[in-house]
Amino acid sequence: MFTRIGAFTVRRRRSVLVVSLLGLVLAAVVGGGLFDRLLAGGFDDPDAESTRAAEYLDEEFGTGAPDLVLLVTADGGSVDDPDVVAEGLAITEELAAIDGTDDVISYWSAGSPPPLASEDGSRAMVLLRFLGDDDDQDRVDLVGDVLEEYEGERGPVTLSPAGFEAVFEEVGSTIEGDLQRAEAIAIPLTLILLIVVFGGIVAALLPVAVGAAAVFGAFLVLFLITGFTDVSIFSLNLVTALGLGLAIDYSLFIVSRYREELSRGRTTDAAVIRAVETAGRTVAFSALTVAVSLSALLIFPLYFLRSFAYAGIGVIIVAMVTSVISLPALLAVLGDRVNKWQVFKRKDPVEGEGVWHRIAVGVMRRPVTVAATGIVVLLAAGIPFFGVELSLIH
Repeated sequence: MFTRIGAFTVRRRRSVLVVSLLGLVLAAVVGGGLFDRLLAGGFDDPDAESTRAAEYLDEEFGTGAPDLVLLVTADGGSVDDPDVVAEGLAITEELAAIDGTDDVISYWSAGSPPPLASEDGSRAMVLLRFLGDDDDQDRVDLVGDVLEEYEGERGPVTLSPAGFEAVFEEVGSTIEGDLQRAEAIAIPLTLILLIVVFGGIVAALLPVAVGAAAVFGAFLVLFLITGFTDVSIFSLNLVTALGLGLAIDYSLFIVSRYREELSRGRTTDAAVIRAVETAGRTVAFSALTVAVSLSALLIFPLYFLRSFAYAGIGVIIVAMVTSVISLPALLAVLGDRVNKWQVFKRKDPVEGEGVWHRIAVGVMRRPVTVAATGIVVLLAAGIPFFGVELSLIH
């Protein structure tokens, strides 16, 4: 099968590249609308008792657990000081007047109950709920506005948002910032490492290009999935991380094997077919294995977790197809030019030599010893984590 795939990409190289380019443009244009269709919820099991209890409280009594807790700290005084009381009541009334808030109650509006204030009397709370659910974009925008407006110093008090919505907002912004920094560091560093591995810029750029195509392609897949079911916005984290990692890994196999075959004297077409026959088979089975593993997340009732299966399987399949079909077609067009823009000359690998050859020979000479040692090391490394899991269960 892989021989036929390789021969097809060689024979129809330009058609494959045109279709791939059009698909990339379509993915970039249509997939760009994905962000407006992703949801921020999905953390509750619809059939859980806690979920049913919350729905009952909301339907029968119009109340429930507070979404936001506003901690009000009196600057150098007590929450019962006249100026603090006036400010606390003003904050409570402002929040209650906002269209989209509900059940706004505070230490001052409820008659100064002790549970809503600290023991030393320096801090008190304002509790409120937001109308709608976590998937309502207007609600999400309102939460962000309230968190931004009601934080910091205000008159005689200092406001500190807390509760689920505040924590969720902070976690989301932290993850987004961390991912941006990680990608800003990882992508240039990966390109540098690829240049070191291949010795040239053209060959090093190919895995990065496949990684970018895999990410955009996964955006299109998720966009189509949102037409049938809910998808969490956090699935984007998996798309970028897993997409770049696997796509670069898969294309690295193909490009490396292609260059090896060229160095052995094969023609461009023969080298492409041989690369797909060998490295392409490895890529396909690796991708399918990872995709099947991620499909286990589909059984969870929380669409937050199911979204990672959608994203993971989508980006893996796109990375596999791009690496096994589109990349070989590009290599067939490039030919020997894949070795252009050499930064430094690397010695072509010689069969039967090198450190990896020696490691492989050593493993094959003592397979039982190596396997037993590896199992012991893995078990020894897993014992502490297994002990922690048992302690948590008990």
